[in-house]
Amino acid sequence: MEFNYRLEKNPETVIDKVCQLAQDRLVVSGNSRRGTFTGAFDGSYRVEGDRAKIVIRRKPLFVTWTLVDKGLKYLVA
Repeated sequence: MEFNYRLEKNPETVIDKVCQLAQDRLVVSGNSRRGTFTGAFDGSYRVEGDRAKIVIRRKPLFVTWTLVDKGLKYLVA
């Protein structure tokens, strides 16, 4: 599933926030412009200007796509 958001903060701040919140649940590889993540969720991200495209390839079955969207919106805000 693909999500697109306008970034409210610079990409470095967003990636730092993800890494701090995920700690032992995700491994993030890449930089502030593009990368992948694996763990509880698997996917990739790409930043172009003030837009972020996040592709989720795998998620826990009990987590709804609506909840994923809300979580991602929190992270990019």
